[in-house]
Parts: sequence; structure tokens; C-alpha cells
Amino acid sequence: MREPDWQPETAPGGTPMWGWLIIANVLCFILQFTLKGFYSNLALYPALLQQGYVHQLLTFQFLHGDLFHIIINCLMIWMIGKHIEEALGKKRMLSLYLLSGIAGGFIQCALAWTHINPTGGVVGASAGVFGLIAAFAVMQWNREMTILLMFIIPVRIRAKYLLIALAVIGFLGVLTQRGVVNDNAAMVAHGAHLGGLLGGVLFILFFVQGGTWAGAEPWWQRICERWQERKVVTIDGGARAYPRRTSKRKAQKVEFVEENIDSILDKISEKGMDSLTDKEREALAKAAKK
Repeated sequence: MREPDWQPETAPGGTPMWGWLIIANVLCFILQFTLKGFYSNLALYPALLQQGYVHQLLTFQFLHGDLFHIIINCLMIWMIGKHIEEALGKKRMLSLYLLSGIAGGFIQCALAWTHINPTGGVVGASAGVFGLIAAFAVMQWNREMTILLMFIIPVRIRAKYLLIALAVIGFLGVLTQRGVVNDNAAMVAHGAHLGGLLGGVLFILFFVQGGTWAGAEPWWQRICERWQERKVVTIDGGARAYPRRTSKRKAQKVEFVEENIDSILDKISEKGMDSLTDKEREALAKAAKK
């Protein structure tokens, strides 16, 4: 067993970050129905993004289609966000949420640009929420959790299987909506959900377990080191494990030292240097050169 690569961070006092996110979503939900142009200027439109309206990748995350939409997203921010904030702290939790949302928005727009999923305006915190879920699953891979299937039936599932299930649902959703344009009804932005999942996974791998933010050794370097860690070298019919980059010549030198010098070192330990013969002194000198 070993400690996790990320270390829990004790959150300072005051309103938690997940609480601020809920407040911001509720406030924007009110403003989009009271301020003229608030919704149309801040929702994410693929065509406008191509024209340079990059701020929409951030602002669309705080708008919602209806009351049910915002209630579900705020509940998920509260349920998953508090666990993420306890583990990562306020700053990283906020960064994870926003970057996952940006990734989701960009992928949804990319699907629209390639005519796979033509879409109008995109709104909702779902991409950021999916990023939180993905991050939780990566950090708590085998943890069991209870979810409400269709918001009614409680189901026990491991976090890793939930992540896989959401990815499959998102992928199938993209395929079923391929080339479909429906201006009269709201469509689920499955591309944004997939982008949010991807953003959450990459954030944990690169900025938490990868160590870019936490100061630990990047995960890809750890994989390389583990691959290079052991190598079996056969000498005189016997096999022995060495660091992977070890040549056979170097391994032979190690074998020589251990076979011929260990007994001499034991003798020095017991009787001192004066007890060595000229031949043993010569062997020590030869081993030192090797």
C-alpha cells in the first residue's frame, strides 16, 4: 500500500467553492430572464466562436435552459463538488470545473463545425459537472457509490463503471443525433458531456496525479521508470534482475564484485585491513576499477 499521489488539502473557512458555483449559477439563471440580451450574448454559439467570441466558452456554463436543468446541475455540483474540494482544495476544484466546461463546450462546437451534431446555442453546467464526476472516478477508482437511476431507482456502482457508462452514453448520444437539427426542442449536448469527462480525466492525470500542480513526478515519467526498472540478464546459465538499461558487460562486473569481494569485505569487517593477503588486496583494487 502507498499514499495517493494527491494529498488532501484542508479547505479554509468561509463559503466553499461549490457553494459559490451554485450561487453564480442561480444568479445568472435569474439574470437571463430579467436582462435583455444576457442569454443571447453569453450562450455558446459555434458560429460566433469561430468569429472570436471565445468568452462564450466560459459564460455558457452559468446559463440554463429551464428550472429542472439548473436544479439537477446544482445538485450534482453539491454532491460531487464537496468531495472534490475536500481532496483538491478550492483553487484546483474551480480550475477543474471551468476547464472541463471549456473542453466540453469546444468539443460540442467542433461536432457542429464538422456537421456531426449541428446545434444552436449551448448552455448548462453539465460539462463542468461531468468533469467533477470524472475526476472523482479517477481518484476513487474502486469506490462504491449510490446513484438514482431515472432519479428514482437507487443503484450501487463503482466509480470506474459510472465513468465508463457515462462515456458510452455520451458516445451513443452523439451517434444518434448525428446530422439531426431540431430547432423546436432542446437537444442534449452529448459532445459537451464527453468533453467534460475528458477534461476531468486529463486534469487529474496532468495536474494532480501527474504532479504539474502538486509538485510530484509526472505520471508518464513514473510509467517509463517502472518499465525501465528491472531487466533479466543471464550470466553463465544463471538469470538475475538488473535495472533495464544494464548491459550484460556491466552485469558481469557486478557479478564479479559480489562473488569475489563480499568474502573479502566480511574478512575486513571481522579482522581488519591488516588481515588481507596480497592477492586479496589486488582483488580489491581490481574491483574498485570495475
